[in-house]
Amino acid sequence: MDKRPMKTINLKKYYYPLYETDTFIELPDEIADAIVEEWRTDHNSEQRLWSHTYSMDYSPGLEYHLLYHALSAEDTLLVEETRREQEEAQELMLQRLREALVTLTPTQARRLHARFVKGKKYREIAEDEGIASVSLVTNTVRDAILKLRKYFIKHGWMEPLKEDAICTKKSPPKRNRKKTSAKKS
Repeated sequence: MDKRPMKTINLKKYYYPLYETDTFIELPDEIADAIVEEWRTDHNSEQRLWSHTYSMDYSPGLEYHLLYHALSAEDTLLVEETRREQEEAQELMLQRLREALVTLTPTQARRLHARFVKGKKYREIAEDEGIASVSLVTNTVRDAILKLRKYFIKHGWMEPLKEDAICTKKSPPKRNRKKTSAKKS
């Protein structure tokens, strides 16, 4: 029989979440030494992280993660410049929209405002204005959008659309009916 030296280790010490009670086993010296060495390495690594954490709350490795989340000075300038450009573009678009809204009739402007700014449905707008026909409100809003679009295209602020959008559908052409003459008998 082969008699190799054996060591007894407590699995609770090295694998606590898996072994909550004392569990002793005998292992060959090489395996037991490898388990102990692995535990020491992990334990020392955790201790190093614990002692170098500058936060009041325990967060191991926090100092290493912050380096990847902090923006460089160049990135900060680019973000600020992009934000400024977007604000300027938005302000220019609002200025152009105000200029174009002046061309609408008061009814078109009122109904367009109710539909898109206040978020009312066409039926609600018709009820508020005391109109029986919802299609009249729908047509007015559609015509206002078409008028704004034409104004934007005319001034070069917008490219002409290649296909019509749903809200700008034109009514179908009227059918040409042939008049039949009544034959006299």
